[in-house]
Amino acid sequence: MSYPPLPPPNTSGSGGGLERFFARLFSRLMGLMLWITLGLIGLVFAFSLLVWLLVMLVASLVSSVFTGRKPAVAVLWSRYRDMTRQRWPQRPDFGQPASSTPRADAADATGAATDTGVQDVRWREVRADPPADSPVDQSADSAASSAPPPPRQS
Repeated sequence: MSYPPLPPPNTSGSGGGLERFFARLFSRLMGLMLWITLGLIGLVFAFSLLVWLLVMLVASLVSSVFTGRKPAVAVLWSRYRDMTRQRWPQRPDFGQPASSTPRADAADATGAATDTGVQDVRWREVRADPPADSPVDQSADSAASSAPPPPRQS
């Protein structure tokens, strides 16, 4: 589909400057209105998300009153706090020198240095073929290779 070409810009000397001024002003105002509209859409989305989260928080708190359990938010927050206290190494107290082995201290703090009871298997070499110097029954091998394969059963 072909579109007609745009008309050439008005190059006449009379009144062209004022028209161009208003055209630029109008285009800038339209661009500004577009950015304001997009910003407002983003703010409405963020506000609606915040309201939804608050409604769900209140519903969780109300349900915890009726069920007698701790609120889910409090349980998750306490688990997160406990996990960070157990997993990350503690900073040395004020006045104590920093550790010379921070990675080892981190392994102790995360539990990576504890004995798990898992033992590695001893290494041994597994050979694919029997050694050449071992006696092998050649007659059995030659008889097996010359015999026809057994019939297939369906």
